[in-house]
Amino acid sequence: MPLLVFASITARPGAETNLKNALRELVQDVRTEAACQLYELYESTEHPERFIMHERWDDEAGLLAHSQMPHMKTFGATAKDWLAGPAELTKVTI
Repeated sequence: MPLLVFASITARPGAETNLKNALRELVQDVRTEAACQLYELYESTEHPERFIMHERWDDEAGLLAHSQMPHMKTFGATAKDWLAGPAELTKVTI
């Protein structure tokens, strides 16, 4: 069963541009993952430090595999100083 995920991501003050650029680059890699059906990045118009990733995965196993991908680990190491905290995930089944 497909799984929708909304990931709310917040940048530290002053790190908005760096985080946005890194997230944009990440989108291209994630879209090549076998279980990825949709991976879209949105930026809040009211709060430039807030981003939302809209994701659709084949299933929970696909999402788990996503978190272990080399590009996700690289992103985590690169962006750790730009993040205000961990992403907040909301999972929704269809």
